[in-house]
Amino acid sequence: DWFQGALELPMEGVKSTSIVWKKPESGEDVDEGDVDATALFCGEDDRFGTHLEVYPRPDGTIYICGIGGSEYISTSSLKSGAFREECNANPSRVDAASQSFQEMSKVYKERGELDKVQACMRPCPPDAMPYMGKVPGFEGAFINAGHNCWGIAWAPACGKAISELVLDGESTSINLAPFNPARFTPVSGRGGRGRKRRGDSVGEQW
Repeated sequence: DWFQGALELPMEGVKSTSIVWKKPESGEDVDEGDVDATALFCGEDDRFGTHLEVYPRPDGTIYICGIGGSEYISTSSLKSGAFREECNANPSRVDAASQSFQEMSKVYKERGELDKVQACMRPCPPDAMPYMGKVPGFEGAFINAGHNCWGIAWAPACGKAISELVLDGESTSINLAPFNPARFTPVSGRGGRGRKRRGDSVGEQW
């Protein structure tokens, strides 16, 4: 509905669960405040359907995402207010992630305690690529949105590309053609709706 209907920007929601473990109590095998500061990016764990990302925090807690089982929420559902007031964790995915993580750590398996279970809604276009570029037909209008879970990681590069576009009229650091905001607009001649890239499924968007 943006830009007086001149541009179609379908945006789906990816509802994903995450968990936070409390700082473990000290004991024979854990010194006070001893939490390894190494982040882990784990492969697929077919036992639990997870692909955990493990992030220790300075306060000794551990944030875990990559839990799998994300729910895809349609554009129409989001526009009607789905999950706007509450976005709760999926209990089955909490259990799966907890078990998967506890298989990696004796300490957390024996006396680990969850601090938080939560969920978020991530913005994702149907082809899993962000919208970046000029808004056709509107002078001085640009868009840089829909980066799913990669917004923070991509922010420096995307910010530079859009600043070049705004200030110089074109981006020289990144080819923005694949991210054309008009790619789902019928007059652009581009189709391919659905969670696909060049006809291939892009899989679960973590």
